[in-house]
Amino acid sequence: MSTRRAPHPSTLCARGPEPAVSTSRPLVPPLELSVVYCPADLDHVDALSDGLAPGFIYARDGHPNAAQLAEKMARLEGGEAALVCASGMGAIAAAFLSLLSQGDQALISAGVYGRTMALASRQLPRWGIGHIVFDPADPAAARSLLTPNTRLIYVETLSNPLLRVADLDALGTLAQEAGIPLIVDNTFAPVICRPLEHGASLVVHSVTKMIGGHSDLTLGVLVGARRHVEEARTVASTLGQTGNPFESWMALRGLATLNLRMSRASATALELARRLATHTAVARVSYPLLPSHPDFARAARLLAGGGGSIVTIDLTTRARAEAFIRGLASIPFAPSLGDVQTTLSHPATTSHRGQDDGLLARQGLTAGTVRISVGLEDPDDLWREFQAALDALERESEPPAHRRRRDEPASTLGTSS
Repeated sequence: MSTRRAPHPSTLCARGPEPAVSTSRPLVPPLELSVVYCPADLDHVDALSDGLAPGFIYARDGHPNAAQLAEKMARLEGGEAALVCASGMGAIAAAFLSLLSQGDQALISAGVYGRTMALASRQLPRWGIGHIVFDPADPAAARSLLTPNTRLIYVETLSNPLLRVADLDALGTLAQEAGIPLIVDNTFAPVICRPLEHGASLVVHSVTKMIGGHSDLTLGVLVGARRHVEEARTVASTLGQTGNPFESWMALRGLATLNLRMSRASATALELARRLATHTAVARVSYPLLPSHPDFARAARLLAGGGGSIVTIDLTTRARAEAFIRGLASIPFAPSLGDVQTTLSHPATTSHRGQDDGLLARQGLTAGTVRISVGLEDPDDLWREFQAALDALERESEPPAHRRRRDEPASTLGTSS
């Protein structure tokens, strides 16, 4: 007779289940939430830690969902390796802190995302790291600013929010000649631009935006040369900057439709930009594939398959920007971008908040600047709503007498003089 005693119910409840046995594999990547993985023995721990055996130990250092997302992003950008971080800023900070030390200096392009500039101007100086701002469309100016302490060049493919186009080819050549990495934030241009093919060493994305695509996750990714990515991985793990399983799994779902969404949103954005440019209430429209854009020729060369999903307009004053935003019945004011639905943002009070008026002016931003993130709606539906809000803005700008005459019935207009 067996004397083996059945476990107590508390033990049965506490212990993990046995792995499910299957000779088939799931079509969709499974979500794996475990923080801890169980090595077979101490030698296995050594092999995992030294990279001699594939696998995971602790989720902050890596987990299956991040590994799958990183592999797809590396292939998408043409990089050797990728690192998934907790946010786009986490990816940028991991890159900076792995490449810069006390006494070093970075060249940062003008007009970058506000938090990126805050990192460079307010946080990096605490580590004794300096920066110089340069015009990304003028590589000669960047060359003249290089010093023996310059350790990296950082630009955005399309700047936020005026969509200036960096001269990636010239900057890539400059960085290679100087023996330093060029880091490119490609958040506004996934799929339509591959900066590594133009001389970049590292590419960063806010996965939160177009890649995730549904405003329901926060992640970043760093892609590029393996040695740079592995150096950043050590920093990210040490500082707790790595991404979690659930949002990595969600990003894989968003990535599946990225190419379709970028193509559709880019086509709609170009059509809206053309129409917005004809409305008298709009002082300026910024879109890289409009011939009026200062970097149109460069954009046509660098951007394959579209100019991206962002259109920025200038309504000159905060009051007019606010009236326009309030006048849109179904397009939400939401300070982010990349969603399947069209949204609006006001850079001066959101992404570039805290920058003084002089800095905003030097970047070409006004209190009337409004950034439009174009989604997947029908272009005509969007235009009808934009046009109605702009027409209302135009009426409010007219002298009262003109407004009264225009609003009067046609028969009255015919008899008055």
